[in-house]
Amino acid sequence: MTAIAQFAYINPLHRLKHWDAKKRRRVDCWQAREQKCYYCEAGLSQIHDYTYGVYIERGNAEIQYLSTTLTTHTLFQRTFSNLFDKNQNPCDLLFAFERTKITSLKGARVNGYNIGILDGEEMFVPEVMRPSPLTPHQNKVRDFKWIVPEEIVINLIDDDGKPFNLIDLFLKIKDIAPRVSEKKAKTYAIRLLENGVIDVRKAKEYREEING
Repeated sequence: MTAIAQFAYINPLHRLKHWDAKKRRRVDCWQAREQKCYYCEAGLSQIHDYTYGVYIERGNAEIQYLSTTLTTHTLFQRTFSNLFDKNQNPCDLLFAFERTKITSLKGARVNGYNIGILDGEEMFVPEVMRPSPLTPHQNKVRDFKWIVPEEIVINLIDDDGKPFNLIDLFLKIKDIAPRVSEKKAKTYAIRLLENGVIDVRKAKEYREEING
């Protein structure tokens, strides 16, 4: 099934969640609020939740919210980054959204959203009616692109600033993302190492550096 929507902003709200089997729904992780979390103590895995704002009909500037997983979020951000490379604003375009199975970097088939650009279609809401690009809700990928995929970086956060050799980091990246080729995994490992220490900030390349 396909739905059509326009992004109101493309820097999503990031929250940590847990799946509560008894309530059969996602619940907040209190650790993210620097509070004691019962779910973490119970050993429930954290879930990265990314909420986007979208418009769903022409002329209606009321923002609806779309909750996505890390895998879908990564796919969206890759699409946005490619559009900015072509000097296109993703918020000026309509997209077809399909709820389907998508492949994570681990190679698992998971539920998520695939999107495709609808060329030549008039946008639902013009720029003047959308959130200012200077607000926190607007797009950060306008300023940088991920050289190392965000799915990998999320899993390396705990190792940031720790000493690593190239081989061990290469193997860790392959363990995180088996679908990544050995050549790319080696390239990512080389980029993230600075004097034998992991620096996850190097996963990004800022556009002023690209264009400069």
